Amino acid sequence: MDKSVPLERMVFFSDAVFAIALTLLALDLKLPAGIAPERLTAELIDGIPELVAFALSFVIVARVWMSHHTDFFRIREFSPQLAWLNMLLLFFIVMLPATTSVLSDYGGNPGPWPSVLYAATISGVYLTLAGMWTYAWRKGLTEDSVDAHEHWRVFRGRIIPPSVFLLSIPAAFFLGSNTPYLWFLLVPAALVSRSLSRNKVS
Repeated sequence: MDKSVPLERMVFFSDAVFAIALTLLALDLKLPAGIAPERLTAELIDGIPELVAFALSFVIVARVWMSHHTDFFRIREFSPQLAWLNMLLLFFIVMLPATTSVLSDYGGNPGPWPSVLYAATISGVYLTLAGMWTYAWRKGLTEDSVDAHEHWRVFRGRIIPPSVFLLSIPAAFFLGSNTPYLWFLLVPAALVSRSLSRNKVS
């Protein structure tokens, strides 16, 4: 059997899981049945937190899927350990619709747990993605063009986003429902990540 077949099957399976996760995110976007016409505007306004949570999760899943595809253009060899790391990544991906729903439904409460669960899930996604990339490189599963500079360039880009979410976990016990405002740090974090990716490893 062609050695590339297990790797291709793993990627195809992963694509299906990503697609299902995006679909499940959208299923949570619904208004209560039987809304009176005069209440429609108020219900739409009340639904803004759900829409924002959906948009954030959609963007994250989409970016992770694109990163996953980019990685597997350069990962050429299959190993069972890599497959298990990939399954761990998919575990966090399929958990995301549930934690997004908790955040959108209960994020306005003063307790920290909706934000903690969401931030922990996102952190798990990015840390596992970074771990997969490093494992593949160290075990020689990547193509020859992936040198130390390229490995660390990609790795830094994967570590910066979860650092923001990990920071927000202890902060949630003090900030409560205001914790998601910390996630706006993702914007400057992304700019820092992009700047670092252009620099060579010293």
